[in-house]
This record gives sequence, structure tokens and C-alpha cells, in this order.
Amino acid sequence: MFKKTGMILCIGFLLQGCSGALVKQQAAAVTSSPSAASVYANGQKLGLTPLHHNLYKAFPAGWEDWEYSARGTLVVKKEGCQDFSLKINDLILSKPIHAELNCSQVVKDQAVMPTAVMEKAKPAAAPAAKPVSAIEKRLRELEALYKKGVITQQEYRETRKRILGEL
Repeated sequence: MFKKTGMILCIGFLLQGCSGALVKQQAAAVTSSPSAASVYANGQKLGLTPLHHNLYKAFPAGWEDWEYSARGTLVVKKEGCQDFSLKINDLILSKPIHAELNCSQVVKDQAVMPTAVMEKAKPAAAPAAKPVSAIEKRLRELEALYKKGVITQQEYRETRKRILGEL
């Protein structure tokens, strides 16, 4: 009785670990706002947004915590904007990825103003902090992802710290 139960449990765990390998690997879309941002997979440049690429080739799968899944970091960069970084797993790769880049007001103003006007312009004030309600909403969404098991405890802590740093 106990041998059969133990064997069934072992088979169940093995099948669960292999389920990540069964994900359909197809080209995923990576977009950004603003567009024409560089996309990097584990430090290797893939191209500019909007990008259609089989990200499973860029993020090889491996074992972690008894789960076989794609792993790595996707970074979207654009000059004058804060880098967008995303920890990758099979769930994230199965959907389109959109990077909302935070570009400073100073850079936007410089792109529009002629050189003579820029010399006379006063430095722009620091961008206003996001409303507390928006940050609270992001924290609630982050906590929901953690409770569902979509992100790890370490990812939860790092992201929470980054969000609270925006206050």
C-alpha cells in the first residue's frame, strides 16, 4: 500500500517537473513605449522593439527548485530612459512582453529644443513621485503574483523594494 502511494507521488513530482518542457515554443513579441529600444537576453542584443523573436532560444531552460523552466533576464534599454529589466520564466515567455520605459523629462525637452535655447534653459525639476494609490495598486498586484506562485520570494522582495524606492 505504502509502496504504491510513494511510487505514485514520485511519478507525479517527475511529471510536474517535466511540464515546463511541454510549453509551445513560438516567437514572442517584445514591445516598448517609446519604441526602437534595444532588447537584450542575458546580455546578448536581440534587436530593437517592436521585436518578434523565439525567446526560448535566447533563454535556455534549466532546473531550479525541482522545476524545468526557461531562466534569465530580459533587459530593454533606450538612451535617456531607465532600463527595464524582467526575470524570465516559461509563464512570462508564453505572453507578449511590453516594457514601459521611464524617460526623464530633461531628455525629452532636449530632443525638441534647439541648441541655443537649451543653453539658456534652466535645469528641469525632478519628476514628481507617483501617486501613492498607483504604488499601492502595484504592491497589491505584486503580492497577488507572489501568492499565486508566479514569482519567487526573492523576486517579490526585490521588486517590492524597487517600488517603494519610487516614493
